[in-house]
Amino acid sequence: MYDRIELINNNSYGAPELKKVYQGYALKGFIIAVTFHLALIAIYMLIGYINEAKSKDIPKNNGPIIFVNVKDINEPPPVDDREIPPIKDEIIQKMKNLSALEPVPTRKDLADDVILKTQNELNQLDNNVSRQGDSVLIVSNLNDLNIKKDVIDNNIKKDIKDIQIDKIYKDFEVEKPPECLNLSQVKNLLKYPEFAIETGQEGRVTVSVLVGTDGSVIKVGSLKGPEVFYDEVKDNVTNLKFTPGMQNNNPVKVWVSVPFHFNLK
Repeated sequence: MYDRIELINNNSYGAPELKKVYQGYALKGFIIAVTFHLALIAIYMLIGYINEAKSKDIPKNNGPIIFVNVKDINEPPPVDDREIPPIKDEIIQKMKNLSALEPVPTRKDLADDVILKTQNELNQLDNNVSRQGDSVLIVSNLNDLNIKKDVIDNNIKKDIKDIQIDKIYKDFEVEKPPECLNLSQVKNLLKYPEFAIETGQEGRVTVSVLVGTDGSVIKVGSLKGPEVFYDEVKDNVTNLKFTPGMQNNNPVKVWVSVPFHFNLK
């Protein structure tokens, strides 16, 4: 019992000890508060850094940036100082001419004289007008139209015929190709070239000729075959005579091919 009383009355545990405990808790609270604020600042800076990084990834418009100096822009002239373009003389002249279009009344005695014919003069007119109307005149006009139509049709047929005559055909394009009338006679006129005899050359020469509307050869075209026989064929092929080629019952110009054989006997 006495021991307990001594412990209570012991002044060694009092205000100084409580002060130390209070200071310890205060220091811990201060440290916690500072740590908390530092953590908030770190989080805020981290969020700002993340947002800045995202903004750099967004593509920006890299177009040219034009800086305009306000002093370089010309100021518009004031409205009162603008020059009014003068009216051209042509416009003034046209405005004057418009006044001439105004109707001006004329006196009766200055009007145009109207010439009236008498009944006898009207009866003497030969205008192909019947009592029933203008039927005679209409028939006459229709007859004239029919005559003109026939003339036009004939001219068209003539033009078509001229076109067909002027056109040049090939032997397979016409209804009736030309036929040679004296091929054997012309072949008998051909002479065997001496050079071909010496070298023993033989062959076939095909020549293209243009047959006119009268059946004569009017042009010599290409030749195919041994060249040693060309001159002889050209000299005699113009003596050929043909029947004219026919297209739409009209004679036309036609290209045909004629063969010539050169053989040593």
